[in-house]
Amino acid sequence: MKKLLVLIITALIGLTALGVYMKAAVLGEVRSLNPYFINSSAERQLIGYLYETLMTTSEGKAIGMLADSWEVNLEELYIVFHLKDRLFHDGSPVTAEDVAYSFNITVQKRLPMGPLLAWFSSAEVLDEKTVKLNFRVLNSFVVSSIPMAIPIIPESVWKNIANPMEFSNLDNPMGTGSLKFKEITPQSVTFSSNGNHPDSPQYLEGIVFNLVQDETMGFLGLIRGDYDYIYWDLDPSLATQMLKDPDRYKDLGLAVTNGDGVVSLLFNHRTLPGSDIYFRKAVQMAIDYVQIVGRVYLGFADVASSGLIPSMAKAVFNSNIGAASVDIEKAKEYLAKSSYRGEKVRLLIYTSKEQMELAEYIKLFLSKIGINVVVDPQGHEAVTAALKKADFDMSLTTYSLGFHPEMAFYHLHSSRGTMQNGQVSGFNYGGVNIPELDETLNIIWTAFDEKVQRDSFHILQEQVREFVPVVPICIPNRLEAFSRKNLDGWSISETEGVLSTETLKNLKSK
Repeated sequence: MKKLLVLIITALIGLTALGVYMKAAVLGEVRSLNPYFINSSAERQLIGYLYETLMTTSEGKAIGMLADSWEVNLEELYIVFHLKDRLFHDGSPVTAEDVAYSFNITVQKRLPMGPLLAWFSSAEVLDEKTVKLNFRVLNSFVVSSIPMAIPIIPESVWKNIANPMEFSNLDNPMGTGSLKFKEITPQSVTFSSNGNHPDSPQYLEGIVFNLVQDETMGFLGLIRGDYDYIYWDLDPSLATQMLKDPDRYKDLGLAVTNGDGVVSLLFNHRTLPGSDIYFRKAVQMAIDYVQIVGRVYLGFADVASSGLIPSMAKAVFNSNIGAASVDIEKAKEYLAKSSYRGEKVRLLIYTSKEQMELAEYIKLFLSKIGINVVVDPQGHEAVTAALKKADFDMSLTTYSLGFHPEMAFYHLHSSRGTMQNGQVSGFNYGGVNIPELDETLNIIWTAFDEKVQRDSFHILQEQVREFVPVVPICIPNRLEAFSRKNLDGWSISETEGVLSTETLKNLKSK
């Protein structure tokens, strides 16, 4: 009888654990779960749990996600992928037909991810679990990035969608990810654990994503225990409070890890003064980077290398470059050599607290050498539209280059900044057009040899320091706040942060 009682209690404990959801707060609204048309950071975060790609990165290395293995043929310009035995959320198997469809529809329907496939030709099915991707150009960047960018969708669902860009995908979004859709309300979205996935939560029923419109209210909810995790980087002032007064925040944890985004000042090279190298050098020498790290980020950042590539990109980082330092007299000398004569320079920024503070410091520093900066704060969509129209003098931007330094090609190569029908054709919004950079970026783009790539990246960083196409400012830390009040099992990964794959698998109710 005692043995039976123990079994019953154990079973009840198991059922209780399975009924536990992690409660998270995400900023913004969820109007769509369409992986091709993302409107908010909340949508991006949720979609990442639903859909997977052929490959991903782990600890800075490329690994298979839906792909079990692959062979690259540089001469004939193709990659053959062998698929894992994985299932969509409805239990149907992932086949080569689904993978080929996912790649081909991106180009055929001119979906937003299409520019990433500029060198992609076609996808063809070799057998049920083998797909061949054909390319016009095949190099290390294509191999390491494109298979990580295209979400694999079920052909059986999407083939009936006439216009994928207008498909909200809110009724029953179906991918292969570790979580699957359960329900959506105006206040929250609930995903349940996908038991068929090797990385699904083992002790949680799933995650409830609570939609909040204000970071402060979200943090207060975390303190109360309403939320277990907040899906945004904590404001440095709050992080400082947590560290100074641990008793007040005894149930909370703070994960501080290295960021991969380089906050930079972008110039419009199509017009003066941004096209003037002496003006750009003057700006570079006028900014007090250490003061920005201390006052805007309260120490939770590192001054960026003047070569742009962050130290997180260990394989190609040039440690000899170093960070730029303020030199007002030298900055004035450069400005005197430039064509600048006191006209207003418009600095386009987002209306975020971080960018507003950063912009005011830049305005202050540049005023010391006689540059008249006018700060132009706008909403996210308005800033994006202005960048695409090249309607700015300077702008603050962030380049995510820690895991994919080769993305510098897209941001700095002249071919990615040409104007077509009044719009920038790529991601080189500043219209950088420096022949020396183009030559080096071309070598990086086509090289497959690791030494050639490393040497070329080292040269690129020297050139960025010399020609100043952009001014790298700092690399903010990731500041993640979480609560231990309801759940145990949090672990911190230097590359994934605290809400890592390992954490999600092991989180359990206290």
